[in-house]
Amino acid sequence: MANERAEYVKMLQSVLSGSVPFSVLKDNIPAEERGFANMLFMTTFRQLAFIRETVLPRYIKKKIPHKQQAAEYALYLGAAELLFMETPAYAVANSYTEAVKKLCGTFSGGFVNAVLRNIIRNKDELRALQNGHYFSRDFLKILKQDYTPEEIKNMEPFAGIEAPLDITLKDPEQNPFGDSFTLPTGSIRLPANTKVADLPGYADGGWWVQDAAAALAVRGLGNVLGKRVLDLCAAPGGKTAQLLAGGAEVTAVDVAEQRLMTLRENMNRLKLTDKLKVICTDALEFTDEKPFDTVLLDAPCSATGTFRRHPEIIHTKTVDDVRRQALLQEKLLAHAARLLRPGGILTYATCSLAKAEGERQIRNFTVSHQEFKIVPAVCNGVGQLVTKDGFIRVLPQAFKSEDAAFSGADGFFIAYLQKKI
Repeated sequence: MANERAEYVKMLQSVLSGSVPFSVLKDNIPAEERGFANMLFMTTFRQLAFIRETVLPRYIKKKIPHKQQAAEYALYLGAAELLFMETPAYAVANSYTEAVKKLCGTFSGGFVNAVLRNIIRNKDELRALQNGHYFSRDFLKILKQDYTPEEIKNMEPFAGIEAPLDITLKDPEQNPFGDSFTLPTGSIRLPANTKVADLPGYADGGWWVQDAAAALAVRGLGNVLGKRVLDLCAAPGGKTAQLLAGGAEVTAVDVAEQRLMTLRENMNRLKLTDKLKVICTDALEFTDEKPFDTVLLDAPCSATGTFRRHPEIIHTKTVDDVRRQALLQEKLLAHAARLLRPGGILTYATCSLAKAEGERQIRNFTVSHQEFKIVPAVCNGVGQLVTKDGFIRVLPQAFKSEDAAFSGADGFFIAYLQKKI
């Protein structure tokens, strides 16, 4: 157990330092440990602001030296396991103590043991102090640039719950789940922790997993039958599948071959390969002799809107990350504009909450590219999500339900721009 916990400590340090996303690291966890490890890390990410700012300062009065930093990460995991999971307390304290001894010496192990024993003694009192605070200081800095305190307050509870499972049907007329699970936008919503492979229609390729907010970008395009569409930054292919299911001829471009392998696997399962061309290259370097009817740019972004599914983002993203991504998006938009025919539609989408990557990005683009005009979004079930400028802005509190297992959405931004003839 101590060896496992030592590996988890190193993994947590890698994720929180921004070195490697948890979605990549978790594939290295042995299959028999993966369920427990995923719960442990998700719990730690969700509760980390509380642990850092409320729990540990009660027992640690000095900054932990850099050489003993493994002890700090062990305490994050240990506190999360003690306060919010069912692992026996003695096993938690002993395993993290031994793990830290292995990683940075006996003294640090003893320190971790003393802190964890204090948490065990005061467990009920500490748990009562959790008041729904999940956002880190850096994450709040990003949000405060664009949202009111009330809006941020309404977002924050969704950081503490698992996201539901949203599904897009290949054929909306073939719905094995029933109308009671259908959102106004057409997505199917099932409870969190639903086992995907066990659901009806999975093996037959009748649907794919896609957040309800992400599905809006293609739905807002309306009829794409016969249109020649460029899907930039396409992997893993949710929007690609929507376009193909709608009858479009799709060129899917992505820079990551591994992610394109996933896209191909998904399209094979869905039996949506006939009108698909897949190209592995940097989107900024892609060219084609013939302009496209539609270009969909699902731009790389800070991904701050996905904090329900990827709660580590709350602790790894900063204002500087938003600024860097916005500069890249500006270049991608300018390049995408050149690939579109006159009269064609450029769709820009990001899963970011930051308006520098959304509303302000598009306003700046239309100033520097006056050959484009904003087309107001029209999409079933999203009336309240359309801004006065005609954009779609989804906040995590959208699709709110009394049942947490069915509640919330990814934060998302979508704009439609037409190239003038």
